[in-house]
Amino acid sequence: MVVIQLKRFTAVALLALMAACSSTGALQADTSAAGQPPIGSQAWYALVEAKFPTSDGHGHGPDYGSQEWCDVVYFRMHGKHAAEPVACDQQWLEFVDSQISK
Repeated sequence: MVVIQLKRFTAVALLALMAACSSTGALQADTSAAGQPPIGSQAWYALVEAKFPTSDGHGHGPDYGSQEWCDVVYFRMHGKHAAEPVACDQQWLEFVDSQISK
C-alpha cells in the first residue's frame, strides 16, 4: 500500500514539474517587443531583412546571424562600415531589435 502511494506521489510530482517547466518556456519564448517574433528566430531575421536589406535582391547575401550579416546590418543602419567587426552577440541582436521599430 505504501509503495502504491509513493508511485502516485512521484507521478503527480513529475506531472506538476513538467507543467511548470513548459509554461515557463512559453513565457521566455517571446522576449522581444510586443507583436514581434523572438529575437534570433527566422521570422525575426525576416523582419530585420525587410528593414535593413542584406541581400542583392537575387537571393544572394550573408547567412543570417553570421559575422558578415552583422557587419552588413551595421552598414545599412549607419551608412558606413564599422571601424572593427561588429560584436555579433546577443547584445548586438537586441540593439538591432530596438532599431526595427524606429
